[in-house]
Amino acid sequence: MTVLLWIVTNFIRWVRLKIYQYEVTFAIYMLTPTEKFIFNSLLLTLITMIATGIYIYLPDHLRSIYGHMYYYWAGERPFIPSRLTSLSSVLGESATQGLEVVYETAKNTVAAAATTEQIVADEL
Repeated sequence: MTVLLWIVTNFIRWVRLKIYQYEVTFAIYMLTPTEKFIFNSLLLTLITMIATGIYIYLPDHLRSIYGHMYYYWAGERPFIPSRLTSLSSVLGESATQGLEVVYETAKNTVAAAATTEQIVADEL
């Protein structure tokens, strides 16, 4: 029990040290709580956007670079299947059918709204 308590205490101490280092490095300790929240939100948003961009685009970019390197080395283009070839390959066939149903429903709703609008306009 005491070993577990010691590990948890050291971990909490380490986290507090990292928070302190972060605040001192970026001079966040001088800001009001609202300014800290805004700064941290912007920083978290930026890091999330960068990580998402890397996750989505880096594999295709590396695949393209590999294709160019292979072409310069071997003189022919390698067969590299694209990761995002079509909507059905990304979402699956059932999800694509579901999207088609949603599209048809939206189209029918717009047509019904236009008909209702025309009926109301004719009555006035």
